[in-house]
Amino acid sequence: MHFLNSGENIDGEDPKITRGKEGWIILKLNWRVLCQKLLLGVAGCLLLILCLPLAPPDQPVTTRILSAEQEVISLLYQENRQLATLAEVPSFLQQAFLAVEDHRFYEHNGFSPVSFGRAVYHNLFVREGLQGFSTITQQVAKNGYLSAEKTLIRKLKELFLALRLELHYSKAQILELYLNQIYFGHGAFGVKTAALTYFGRPLPELNRLELAMLAGIPKGPALYSPYLNREAAATRIETVLARMVTVGYLTAAEKDAILQEQIRLPGLQKAPKQALYFLDYALEEAGTILKISKAQIQSLGLTIETTLSLPMQKAAEEALQNRLTPLQKDLQPQGALIAADPNTGEIKALVGGTDYYKTPFNRGLKAYRQPGSAFKPFVYLAALESGYTLASTIPCREVSFPTETEAYQPRDYGEKHYHNRDLSLREALSTSCNIVAVTLHQRLGIKPTINLARRLGITSSLEPNLSLALGTSEVTPFELLQAYLPIANGGKATPLYAVERIYNAQGKVIWERKPRFRQVLDERLAFLITSVLQDTLGPGGTAAGIRATLRRPAAGKTGTSQENRDAWFVGFTPDLAAVVYLGDDLNKPLPAGGGSLAAPLWAAFMNKALSGIPARDFPVPEGIVSHRICRETGLLAGLDCPSYNEYFLFSHEPTVYCARHRKVRLRVCQKTGLLPNAHCREVEEKTFVWGEHPTATCEVCHAPTNLWEYIFGEPFPLLKAKP
Repeated sequence: MHFLNSGENIDGEDPKITRGKEGWIILKLNWRVLCQKLLLGVAGCLLLILCLPLAPPDQPVTTRILSAEQEVISLLYQENRQLATLAEVPSFLQQAFLAVEDHRFYEHNGFSPVSFGRAVYHNLFVREGLQGFSTITQQVAKNGYLSAEKTLIRKLKELFLALRLELHYSKAQILELYLNQIYFGHGAFGVKTAALTYFGRPLPELNRLELAMLAGIPKGPALYSPYLNREAAATRIETVLARMVTVGYLTAAEKDAILQEQIRLPGLQKAPKQALYFLDYALEEAGTILKISKAQIQSLGLTIETTLSLPMQKAAEEALQNRLTPLQKDLQPQGALIAADPNTGEIKALVGGTDYYKTPFNRGLKAYRQPGSAFKPFVYLAALESGYTLASTIPCREVSFPTETEAYQPRDYGEKHYHNRDLSLREALSTSCNIVAVTLHQRLGIKPTINLARRLGITSSLEPNLSLALGTSEVTPFELLQAYLPIANGGKATPLYAVERIYNAQGKVIWERKPRFRQVLDERLAFLITSVLQDTLGPGGTAAGIRATLRRPAAGKTGTSQENRDAWFVGFTPDLAAVVYLGDDLNKPLPAGGGSLAAPLWAAFMNKALSGIPARDFPVPEGIVSHRICRETGLLAGLDCPSYNEYFLFSHEPTVYCARHRKVRLRVCQKTGLLPNAHCREVEEKTFVWGEHPTATCEVCHAPTNLWEYIFGEPFPLLKAKP
């Protein structure tokens, strides 16, 4: 008997060889299992990805900026697109697109195997890029999620994404995405924008022939645009209608009837873009409100309702252009005009220069310049708050104020540097007296003027010196107008603003301004200073020339900086407030000051901006009384005083009558001019100024001593004393 040794093969094979074969078989089995598991894992991952929700493709939507009248100021976009729901798209247009792009859209699951195989064949063997046909779902996947390259990998991704789209979105949703996604040329994306771009009308107002034209354009916008190639466009329309007949959407008779309709082409509708200085500010304000960038605003499809009045904006642009053009050389000098509703703070017009494209610097918001005398109302308001009245008088004479460095000696503008008499606060402000303004400012202690200006809306740095009263600290036109609003509206601080309301792409209000008012000034004091600023436009005022052209109650103040480097006018009516600034960007002098340059420009704008709005006067608040006041003394006027009517806070009016012009009528002796005694025979009545009237009695005339004197009233001639 023969026994096998351990490890000896029964067939006589080498044990080492046997063990190798067994290992190879095991390895082959392990790799097969591994590959199966790997394939199952990949399939599981793909299935998991297919089941995961798919975010809708990014479709940047045009943001619209609207005026107060709901007119489009500007369209902002990365892609000019307005979204349309499927219900907004006429069924004829839907059928036209399905006929030429994918007539089996409602039958397949996102791709056509035959078309996909043809695409793969072209990519592998023709090597000229994919030439195949993509379904509408695939086009949504390609244009919404992938790059434009034509490769097999990109095509496989497109197929996978198409399957996910079909799994997570309804056919109606996919078709809506497609109709909003496609490019029509001339910068128009989506059917809604295309209708407005090509025909200037919304989709419901287009006839069937025009809708067929739209359906044919995306195949080749540069080839089939009627504005570029009308013959090719007409041929393409026939192709679209023929396809609709082929797939059963139309009969041949209906096709012929449609071809008889007219295509109404008004010319390409360019996206509006106006009021560019205002637009910049409105976008900045909207970005601050929503805490997003301007680039984000352009793609979110927002509708931003603003306060701008396009007619007023046009009037502002024309006024600035017409008045500055004769003065300009190399676009200098420049200017700004801002207008607002004084009761709400709504900006109605904003112009920051005469040419946005050449000088985009917005002088209305960013030009820090000396306002000159336009700052003076703040000094006088501080004085009124401190107890002064408009009838209070201040001397306008040569005066010197000591300072830390040297004496400060203010002088008036023009040839006559001083009035050399006392001026009431009313006359001093309306004639823009520098001496009275500085004197008041100095008497108040400087800080009250600064505090009041801050309270009303001045935010720039204000130097605590005497010359501040003359407007030597720089401010912007925007903040100067802001500070005048409480004067114009009865003492309420209301911020200037441009954005009224913001809607999202679905038309839902996401932000709306709520009015915010804060009483910062006694409405009675606001009325008092307004009544003085009305005199600025009257005889003797610094803007006397514009009252005749304005033809409505208005108030305002001129401003001119040293050497005519800046010219201002800030003014208002009960309905509109506006500031005008003129100046050279290089700080060169102007040919004249605020009264000659800025005020007429302001009046021209106001006339046009308020045309059609009835004129009305400034209302007199309760607590205001009017008295006849002596022009020279500021006291209650007598019958013979040079007088005028003045407004006062109730209980703040003067109680003493002027004595300077008081007159008295007395009988006096003709001989002596004194009060007659009982024996004065020749007496007359004379009028005397109070204080200059006789108080002594005549002592020359006496009782007669003889018959001659009794009869003739004088001594006998022979008895007269010799000279």
